[in-house]
Amino acid sequence: MARKIAFVILLILCVLWTSFIFSNSLKDATESDSQSAGVTEKINEVAQAVGIDKEITHSEVRSLAHFSEFALLALLVSATVLVGVYPFFRQKLLYSLLLSASSVPVCLILAIIDELLQNLSDGRASQASDVLLDTLGALCGALVFAVAYIIFYSIKEKNKEKQK
Repeated sequence: MARKIAFVILLILCVLWTSFIFSNSLKDATESDSQSAGVTEKINEVAQAVGIDKEITHSEVRSLAHFSEFALLALLVSATVLVGVYPFFRQKLLYSLLLSASSVPVCLILAIIDELLQNLSDGRASQASDVLLDTLGALCGALVFAVAYIIFYSIKEKNKEKQK
């Protein structure tokens, strides 16, 4: 029962995070630029406060936003898939990891949809480079998830051996 609850919660988080990503794409150019400029300003304030002198550009912040949004989405999708299929693949690390890697093509499809949504917003356009950045973020997120899962799985197996 706890696994079903976890699956539902993760699924809801995936939908909410995807909605957040899509809502950012539906903002018009003025609103999107204003939001990015505000984030850029805050990041530079924090960087200066901790002693980093290099100013981070508006473009770098937007690129980092694309990358990190989809890295987090891939983590959520990977966790959702793994929790959903785990009962069918107990003790089969490779199968579980391959299924959790399905987050990358899912994120690629969502990245394409995200970029197409931008065409509906005034002053915005789709860019293939953003789809690439989103996909690289998703790949990184899936990789982080896989490494974390392998570590978790290894610890779990060692504890099982110690109990025997």
